[in-house]
Amino acid sequence: MVKSSSKLKSAVLATTLGLLLATTSFVTTSNAATVKNGVACKKAGLKTKVGKKNYVCGNNPYVTPTKLTWMLTGCPEAYDLYIEAKDQYGIFKDILSSSPEGMTELANLQKSMDSLDALMKTQVCKRGK
Repeated sequence: MVKSSSKLKSAVLATTLGLLLATTSFVTTSNAATVKNGVACKKAGLKTKVGKKNYVCGNNPYVTPTKLTWMLTGCPEAYDLYIEAKDQYGIFKDILSSSPEGMTELANLQKSMDSLDALMKTQVCKRGK
């Protein structure tokens, strides 16, 4: 009787382990270790978290805009805002360029946009961050 109980436990353990393996998705350690800005990924829109940083797979405009790479989730959002600001700058330029005060405001706006661009290149969308 002891032998059949042992066989039953082994069968239950094997079945449980099989079900666990069948329903669990694995991230390989080589893939998990390489998730950082600029590292190639396979499918746009995939998201992952490494430590405290959240990443998304997509086209990083500052690293390799033609290939899918991992980037911080803030990168595409910040880039979209930057492009929108550049578009709006053209409108403001036409309106404000007619006065000296407006030219000062345009210069300040251009400095802010340049700072945002530099911040994205060096921190938010930087390769290997």
